[in-house]
Amino acid sequence: MSTKKKIGILGASGYTGAELVRLLLRHPRVEIAVLTADRRAGQMMGDV
Repeated sequence: MSTKKKIGILGASGYTGAELVRLLLRHPRVEIAVLTADRRAGQMMGDV
C-alpha cells in the first residue's frame, strides 16, 4: 500500500506541534497537507 495519508497539524508552531512535524516529515506514508498556528500566522514553517 503506497497511498499517503494527508494530515493537518493544529498548533504547529508550539514545541509539541513542531516535534510532530519533524517526526511526520520522515514518515513514508504521511503527507502534511495543512499546518496551523495562531501566533505565527503568515510565516513560513522554516522561519518558525
